[in-house]
Amino acid sequence: MSLSVLSSPQSQTQSQPSTAPRWGAWWAILIVGCFYLTQAAGIFMVQMVAGFSVGLSKGVSGLTDLDQTWFLPLSLLVGTIGAAMVSWQVATSRAKPSIVEWFWELLGKSYDFFNLWRFVVLGLILGLGFFALTEYGLLPPDDLPQPLFDAMLTAPLLLKIGWTLMFVVLFPVVEETLFRGFLFTGLAQSWGSSVAGVLTTLAFVAVHMPKVLEYWPALLVVTLIGILTVVIRIRTGSLAPGIAMHSTYNGVLVAAAFLTQSAS
Repeated sequence: MSLSVLSSPQSQTQSQPSTAPRWGAWWAILIVGCFYLTQAAGIFMVQMVAGFSVGLSKGVSGLTDLDQTWFLPLSLLVGTIGAAMVSWQVATSRAKPSIVEWFWELLGKSYDFFNLWRFVVLGLILGLGFFALTEYGLLPPDDLPQPLFDAMLTAPLLLKIGWTLMFVVLFPVVEETLFRGFLFTGLAQSWGSSVAGVLTTLAFVAVHMPKVLEYWPALLVVTLIGILTVVIRIRTGSLAPGIAMHSTYNGVLVAAAFLTQSAS
């Protein structure tokens, strides 16, 4: 795919919204760090409270044991949303001018939304390519840890829908806002777009490292997604195309997981 399709004619020469708040590199790193620390704390607290509730229900007659299959998605949802709110507040405390104006401009700035189909197609290609590689090429080891996908596949229908929405909507929007929004903007303000692009990609790969370290094709595709979303962010000046590609890629993996489960 030619790089020319990664940008709209109106935004080809501009990679930053005119209203970009001034954060700088260290504040941008702090914003992302606050997200992951808060998310981990939120997940731990929800699971601790849920575990206590299960223990209590076992000791009190008339109460039904809580289903532990709800613990992981509930804690992940609460932790992610709570962490996003904390990071937003940290960013807001530093942002001048208004972060809201900057965010909405960055999300759809000068970009023709009718052309998002190009990035949907790119996400489809990445997702189907990775699926083909894992199914018909370099098969992953049987003991490869996939806790989130395993939890999704064994969940009841309502939770399957919830998992799908998290994978396809919540996670891509949050990750693109964190990495190609907050982090890239701050790093670029301090060290320029080229250095910011490299460091943002490395940070994106690093947070996925526990999931992909044992299977190099997964590491390769995560790195490729990190590179492409940065390039898209620079060339279009918008988060929307990267979100479209990222969401589509995740959606292909979720659909492939369900289809594979049904076939087996």
